[in-house]
Amino acid sequence: MSTSVGDRIRMHSNHTDVPDRTGTIVAVLGQGGPPYRVRFDSGEETIVTPGPDATIESGSVGDKLGLAAEQAGEKAGEVAGAVKEQAEDATGAAARTVADLADDVAKRFER
Repeated sequence: MSTSVGDRIRMHSNHTDVPDRTGTIVAVLGQGGPPYRVRFDSGEETIVTPGPDATIESGSVGDKLGLAAEQAGEKAGEVAGAVKEQAEDATGAAARTVADLADDVAKRFER
């Protein structure tokens, strides 16, 4: 069963009183196959290795582009957070260096 991000998965129920579960594949964790990270229509997101009762339908280009844009936005947010943290660390280090130099200068004038 080969698939790609953005494809739709339907996991058919084995019980008459339990509905089928449908969702979108948001990550392919294997080599073009299972396991998959699936975001179900209920909002739940989990890792799935589908059995023989599952069917996969190719997602539309628009859905795949939307998902790719969403994932790119999430990654950009992660990168921005990391850059902000590094900038804050550098600013803190620079402030400590300036404070240490100011202390050294003040000690020299105390003599």
